[in-house]
Amino acid sequence: MNHKLLTVIPVLLMLVTGCQEPVQKSSVATVASPATGTASSAPVSFPCLNAPAVNYNTPGDTPITSQDGVNCFAWQTFIGLSWPVDVSQPGQPDKSASASNFGEPGVQQTSVWETYANTKNIFRANAQPPLPWGQQPEVPSSCKKMAQQLGVRVMQASRMPGSFNMSKEASQAFPGNNPNWLADKNGNLVYYEILVGRDEYNYINSNGLYNANLQAEHIKQHQNIAMPMGYDNVQGGLEIKAAWLSVGDPENPKWKKYKTSTAIIYDPASLTCNASVIALVGMHIIHKTASQPQWIWATFEHKDNAPDTATVKTDGTVDGDYTFYNNTCSVNAVPAGCKPKTTNGIAVTQTSCEANVSPAYYLDTSGNCSAYPIRVSRDFAIKDSTDNHVASLNKAAQQMIANANADSVFTNYQLVNVLWSSAAVNDNVPPGNPPLTPLSTSGETPSLNTVPVANTMLETYAQGFNCLSCHAYASVARDAKLQLGGKPYATDYSFIFGFANKPAASK
Repeated sequence: MNHKLLTVIPVLLMLVTGCQEPVQKSSVATVASPATGTASSAPVSFPCLNAPAVNYNTPGDTPITSQDGVNCFAWQTFIGLSWPVDVSQPGQPDKSASASNFGEPGVQQTSVWETYANTKNIFRANAQPPLPWGQQPEVPSSCKKMAQQLGVRVMQASRMPGSFNMSKEASQAFPGNNPNWLADKNGNLVYYEILVGRDEYNYINSNGLYNANLQAEHIKQHQNIAMPMGYDNVQGGLEIKAAWLSVGDPENPKWKKYKTSTAIIYDPASLTCNASVIALVGMHIIHKTASQPQWIWATFEHKDNAPDTATVKTDGTVDGDYTFYNNTCSVNAVPAGCKPKTTNGIAVTQTSCEANVSPAYYLDTSGNCSAYPIRVSRDFAIKDSTDNHVASLNKAAQQMIANANADSVFTNYQLVNVLWSSAAVNDNVPPGNPPLTPLSTSGETPSLNTVPVANTMLETYAQGFNCLSCHAYASVARDAKLQLGGKPYATDYSFIFGFANKPAASK
């Protein structure tokens, strides 16, 4: 069983994500997927030479830097990270697992990426050292009995604490100065967690960068904050942002189309714990590689999340059944006692039935300020273009997985897009000269003018942006900045360094 402890904040963390020549006949790969007797085993054609496969491989870099090449790299990364983990080696795949069992519905197998280090286990209170790789954090005292009964594996994410105080993980949220939680059409909340791979964890730990004071010292010694690059079988810097939906009706057959887990959801306001099935609805994967020092930004989500905005009818209804779009909607007053959203300094007085409109008020579990359904639609459709065959790739990858296991939950996930650089610049070369923000966004592809790269579950209210332009401003923690004359020294496109604390004052 795959269990988590979520002290999760339902906020929209802004891990924003980012055309090459038209695909020629020579850049199409044909792969024969393994047959199981339950699905067609016909060859599958991919619009790239580095075609993905249903196996445990998570590549360190892409051999082909074109849009279709990085798209195929993203799919292979998604499959490799989703592979069942070796229970004796956190972060490593179970090489004995069969492709015919990949994504078996109803079986809560722990994936490789789920055993990566959560940022809360790295950037701890009073700058305590990170927990050892693979070690789970302590369970809140009020949750220990439940954790023992479930045999829970603790994977701590962030959660809205039931008051108006946000944790540090909200620093990446959009809108940052207004409520930004998300709930499905039944009012079930989405929870988020950020995790990092072993190489990045080791880099942060060995350099003391979990400590804001040591971040400042690192810069003063003319050392860049530059995470390792992936190549061959070396992973390099890798971060994941996952969006999980709390499932209110786990017996519903629809959830057999989702990767699921079991979470203990902890509410610090009431000090209560509740077990819940959660379903994966979205994921960002960002990866620093030798060919892409500006990182590769891939984003996936479940295909049943939301309709395309262009398909919404004039009466606000849509055809089809989507988890985050309800054809019936009513405008309601903001409940008394709830802290409302403000627009231009004016408090909002009612909810909205328009799609992609951020919540009208903050959540507060101690009052009547509970979640309500938010309508979501995709502003930019997933479709093929002359130099980006993402829709065709999705069909091919889904068919390839179905050829291995016709019932696999991963046939229901799709690549939204991949952001990369067609003219990458490494601002950390030469070393010894730590750069200030913003870092380079050279060659950002697709360009923002072409198509923004956004995930409806992670950038619901900010779908018109690309992430590289945002992450170029990622800098050291506030307490480090104060020791550096207020200068925003760059942290290699990663916002997680902003979570670092300084040690408690000496007595």
